[in-house]
Amino acid sequence: MSIEVQKITKTFGDFTALKDVTIKVPSGQLVALLGPSGSGKTTLLRIIAGLEVPDSGTVLFDGADATSRSARERQVGFVFQHYALFRNMSVFENVAFGMRVKPKSERPTKQAINDRVHELLRLVQLERLGDRQPAQLSGGQRQRVALARALAVQPKVLLLDEPFGALDAKVRQELRRWLRRLHDEIGITSVFVTHDQDEALEVADRVVILHDGRVEQEGTPEEVYEHPASPFVYNFLGNVNLFHGRVEGSKVHLGDFSMDAPPDMENGQTDPGAVVYARPHLLDLDHEPPKNRPHFKAKIVHIHPAGAVVKVELTTDAGNPINAELPHERYRGLGLQKGMTVFVSVRDMKVFSKAQSMLGGGI
Repeated sequence: MSIEVQKITKTFGDFTALKDVTIKVPSGQLVALLGPSGSGKTTLLRIIAGLEVPDSGTVLFDGADATSRSARERQVGFVFQHYALFRNMSVFENVAFGMRVKPKSERPTKQAINDRVHELLRLVQLERLGDRQPAQLSGGQRQRVALARALAVQPKVLLLDEPFGALDAKVRQELRRWLRRLHDEIGITSVFVTHDQDEALEVADRVVILHDGRVEQEGTPEEVYEHPASPFVYNFLGNVNLFHGRVEGSKVHLGDFSMDAPPDMENGQTDPGAVVYARPHLLDLDHEPPKNRPHFKAKIVHIHPAGAVVKVELTTDAGNPINAELPHERYRGLGLQKGMTVFVSVRDMKVFSKAQSMLGGGI
C-alpha cells in the first residue's frame, strides 16, 4: 500500500509542528522520517496513523483519501518506543491480543489465532519464549514482541516511532539490521521515526529529513548523504569541517587555491561569504603541500587510533579546529604524532553561500 501526505499542517497552540508537508511513501518500501527533536517527525507519523488530526492537508492510502478514517479503519500497525506490552500477559497473549479483541464477525478462530502467534514468534525469533512474561525478557526481545503484536492483525502499513530508542547502542545496531532483513521478508510498507542518522541511512530505502516542521530533503540514503540540499542536511548527516572562502565570478577561492563554483552560485559578482563544507574522511594529510588540491597548514593536537579509522584533531594557524579521518594504513605510513605540523588537503567538498549556511566558524 502506498502512502501520500499532501500539504499537511498541524499546530499545537502557538507552536506549529508541521508546515505544508508533502511526502510520498511507495508501496512496499521502508522509509525513515529523520530529524532532530522538535522537527515534527513523530507528529507526522501519528497523523499517518490516524492518531492525530491535521489542521489542513490530506492523507492518501493507495490514492484514496484516508484523512477522516480512524486508526482501526486505516489498518495500520503501530510500534512504540517503550514497547507498551501488557505486563500481566505472557508473550503469547500479548501477540494474540489484537486478534482476540476484534469484533466477533472479524475474529479468527482459536486455532487460527494460535497458528498466527506461533508463526509470528518464529518470524521474530522468539518461538521458545511464548510462555514468558515481558519482565523476563531483554529490551531487544520486548521490542520484537511489540513488533510481532503489531503484525498480528495483518496491517497494511507498519509504523514505528523510535523503535530502538530505549535500547543500548549494541542492541540497537543488531536490531536495526534484523528489522531490515525482516522487512525484506514480509515486504509491508513501513515508516519509522528516528533521530539516529546511521540508523536511517543503514535501514531505509528512502529518507525524509525534517527540520523545523518542514521537509528539508527527501531521497535515497545515498542521495541525501552524497548530495545534501542544504547546510542543515550536510551538517545533520555527520561531522563536517567548515572553511570560509569567497566567490568571484565562476570560481570559489579557498586560501591560495581556487575551484569551480556550483552553478547556482555563478552570478558573475564577488561574494565574500562562501562557506565550504567537507567531511572528515574527505580530508587528507601530507608532510608536503599537495600540488592539485586546496590545502593549508595545521598542527596535530590529538590522535584517536582506536576504531575503524584513525581520528586526527588539528588546529589551524588561526586557531580553528579541524577533524580528519584516515585509514590505519595511511596513518602508519605518515608516522603522524601529536604536535606535528602537516598540510591538510580537501578531496571533495560542498559550497554554500553564507546566506544559506546555518553554521559559523572556519578558517
